[in-house]
Amino acid sequence: MTEGPAYPEQGEYALATVKKVMPYGAFLALDEYASAEAFLHISEVSSGWVRNIREFVKEGQKTVVLISRVDMEKRQVDVSLKRVSEADRKRKLEGYKLEKRAEKLLDRAAHKLKKTLPIAMKEAGEPILKDYSALYDAFEDLALNDTLRTQLPKAWHDALAEVAKAEIKPKRVNVRAKLGLKFYGGKGLEPLRQTLHGLAQAGGIPVDVHYLGAGNYLIDISAGDYKTAEKALAKAYSFAEEAAHKMDGECSLEREKKE
Repeated sequence: MTEGPAYPEQGEYALATVKKVMPYGAFLALDEYASAEAFLHISEVSSGWVRNIREFVKEGQKTVVLISRVDMEKRQVDVSLKRVSEADRKRKLEGYKLEKRAEKLLDRAAHKLKKTLPIAMKEAGEPILKDYSALYDAFEDLALNDTLRTQLPKAWHDALAEVAKAEIKPKRVNVRAKLGLKFYGGKGLEPLRQTLHGLAQAGGIPVDVHYLGAGNYLIDISAGDYKTAEKALAKAYSFAEEAAHKMDGECSLEREKKE
């Protein structure tokens, strides 16, 4: 890909390789910044007592660090290891892997158009990164619904979409809940039928409803992420609850674990 900024920004997480370990700290190469090195002071290695720094870092080791200070005048970057949680470390490594994969996908699209990766980055990658925080997010959009927030020439859009659909399987998550729904007042099954039909469409995305028996129903929602699925479930339940209130019924919801 094209060269990014020469130095990281304070507060961001960075992938680093330990180059030299000293009794008082370690010098690291910042893998995503070709011209930048960083210093890890022994006090930033661990929250506990550090008797021997080599018990925590060794030459050649790859790790995730937090950029704690950047002095552009002195060209000095200080980093912390102890302020990186396990969740932060996993998130950074996963993001790095996805961007490397996105680079390969972009290269494949470029090959289809008989262009080089640097040209692909300039003509497609850079415009995409004005609208997306990560290139891989754009490939996921293409794989899922063949759309981009970025306007690209049709040749590039089609080449990227073809690669995305061939290489990326859109993730799906499921949210399930047991719905209790009963109506009184001698109106027969019509209120129930109307309510079940309505809540199946109320979520904005398909909501599957399955009869469990004795006034209980399973609501099953599949979506690309939990936020979308949870929002659809809330809308579906709200519809059922309002219908029960208006038509002399009762409604309850019991959540099941996420899958």
